[in-house]
Amino acid sequence: MVTTLKILMIALFSLFSILSYGQLKPTDEQVDRSGASKLVFAETLSQAINLANADIIEGIRFLLLKSGISPVVLARDEKFQQDYKIFYYESGCAGPNEKIAIEYNRVMFKHLTQAYGKKWLKNVRKDVLGLKRYN
Repeated sequence: MVTTLKILMIALFSLFSILSYGQLKPTDEQVDRSGASKLVFAETLSQAINLANADIIEGIRFLLLKSGISPVVLARDEKFQQDYKIFYYESGCAGPNEKIAIEYNRVMFKHLTQAYGKKWLKNVRKDVLGLKRYN
């Protein structure tokens, strides 16, 4: 009886952990397939728009951040990502052209506004590329 209860508790805990974690972070495969990871090869603003729209359709959405050598993670990032079904993406020092990244984000900003109104703007990180111009 005790062994069965232990197994059940471990199984439920494991399942809950997997489901909860999976909602907060895309898989490596999803990131690799995303437009956000392909932006470094984009040469035009229209390519950035197409990549962003494809990510919206696929349901793997990103907001691009300008970052340095090590990523910056804020305590409130997970809640924002969970609430708005979008992930922050830091490409490090070798990211895409800034104008291309801003155009990708602009498409995501429009998507967030259409889906959630302006509420998301209160909670989004202020270092998202292009946010100051959008706001």
